[in-house]
Amino acid sequence: MQLDRGTIVHPDWPRWATQPTADDTDAVWIADESGTSGENLVDRDFVVAHAAVRVDDWTAEPILEHLKERVGATEAAEAKFSQFAKDAGLEALAETFGPGGALDGLVTIVVADKPFVIVAKIVDLIVEEWAHERGVNLYAGGNARQMALTLSRKGPRVLGELWDPLMAAFVSLARTKQRKGAKETVASFYARLGEARRQCWHRDVGHVLDVLLESKRHAEALVRFVADETTVVATMDPMGFLLGDNLAIAHHKHGPIRVLHDEQNILTHAFVEGVLMGVAASHVTFGRDGAPPVLADFCVGHSRNHHSIQLADLAASSGRVIVEAHLGKSSRAADVLREVVSPSIVHGVLRDGDVFWADQSK
Repeated sequence: MQLDRGTIVHPDWPRWATQPTADDTDAVWIADESGTSGENLVDRDFVVAHAAVRVDDWTAEPILEHLKERVGATEAAEAKFSQFAKDAGLEALAETFGPGGALDGLVTIVVADKPFVIVAKIVDLIVEEWAHERGVNLYAGGNARQMALTLSRKGPRVLGELWDPLMAAFVSLARTKQRKGAKETVASFYARLGEARRQCWHRDVGHVLDVLLESKRHAEALVRFVADETTVVATMDPMGFLLGDNLAIAHHKHGPIRVLHDEQNILTHAFVEGVLMGVAASHVTFGRDGAPPVLADFCVGHSRNHHSIQLADLAASSGRVIVEAHLGKSSRAADVLREVVSPSIVHGVLRDGDVFWADQSK
């Protein structure tokens, strides 16, 4: 099927939402909120969550006001997850997201484990290029994913104190922009790789390091690509696949949708176009039923002006703390919210593969 760019992406998208959203047509509104920190994948919060809530601003307003009343935050300009940190606030969120609650069945959350994203990017951006040059399809049979899982699970133990600096060095090498510190060079990154290989005693991890050491030319090509000012997508930012997954899921569940997303610098026309074309292409590639998803509208706005975005932010933060707890960072918030919010966490990329979703089905 030939994809017509003009029918999938309007030239004015994303447009600014000047008025509260209202479900006044056949196409329903989806509010999206992301907790991403962009290409900074080595910051303190090691999980990023992106939430979509099937609600317009007019419907969201009384829901949000009720939540703010429960925590005594009626004068606050915006509702923030930190305001719900105590039991009363967490219970209010649990009631809203849980069975019979105002947002029951209306929330979809996708997640990414930032340390695992780094490893997956190493495989996608360098190892896959090396393999492709040799006529090997790493994606056949899930080989690329398995390689990333192996490196993510075993690399920290095998490489010890060399692991974190190596991962941070790759992020610096591959990211589009870096505000602080000197950007990693190909030469310095490969010096780190060489030292890691000399200290590596594990066969599987050593195999990946050997491939990386043979792929210096592909790393140099990657650096040239990210330095090109015409580059559309921030290479290391997980926002592209998080947003794409949520849009595809929302379209599958609700049919024609209009999207309102919290304003972010990355949401340029070129980025939105890339995401929407990618969603449509994946739909066709994997042989899904029906025509590719086509949005009715794509808007951005500031969360303080849109109650629906604030609800999406609370949903994203709830999903984030639950997955953090699953990966070892326990919290009272996760304990209270896990049962009611976990069913809304429908997809993601995590270092333990699909264990999170397997646990939910028990």
